[in-house]
Amino acid sequence: MKRILYILFLTPLCLLSVLTIMYISSNKAPFFVIKDIKINGIKQLQEGEVIKRISPFIKETILSLDAKKIRESVMSHPFVKDVRIKTVFPFSVVIDVQEKKPSALWIDKTGNVMVVDENGEPFRPIGQDMARNLFVINTKERMDVKAIFDEVNSWVKEGIIKKELISEVVYANGNMTLFITQDGIEVILGKEDQKKRLKRALMVLEDAKKRGLLIRCIDARFEKGAIIQ
Repeated sequence: MKRILYILFLTPLCLLSVLTIMYISSNKAPFFVIKDIKINGIKQLQEGEVIKRISPFIKETILSLDAKKIRESVMSHPFVKDVRIKTVFPFSVVIDVQEKKPSALWIDKTGNVMVVDENGEPFRPIGQDMARNLFVINTKERMDVKAIFDEVNSWVKEGIIKKELISEVVYANGNMTLFITQDGIEVILGKEDQKKRLKRALMVLEDAKKRGLLIRCIDARFEKGAIIQ
């Protein structure tokens, strides 16, 4: 009895497999043809830029897709931090792009403005509406940008100052000066103990606010206090 049931089950399954193979063999159209390419995560990039880069590596079917070459081609764009390629059978390819995050602006010695990413590296010219909520790093040398960015971020992480209060950081010959968004106050930190001096300057600023004093500049380079103007 078990043998008969086994044969009854196996026969239709074999027949279906044979018919499937015959259909694939007789069908002139390739199997798993790519019909849809979806690109996620792009804000700075245009979809056309991505398509142009990947088009040489998009084959006719998903099975012949060169995912490694596609990833490399998109990763080579200066705006891109990471890329993931997914195939969704039977017809789709999904490209997830992680762009570099605009985190500051850098003004170089020629006056050009570049956008700085979350790692402190300049990666692109400034675009429309990109200056909003980004502080400016004003220094001549590109090699100094990351060090300044990391220093400011360490102050923010420690809770010494909020990032949105910083409008500009000027660095020249080892001297650092901050401009605070509140009334454009200049805070001179000099070359040494900049974190300690910043804490002292902010205490002076807070005390001045309580007293109703109008301050334009705090020179925090003095061990026992600060000069205010």
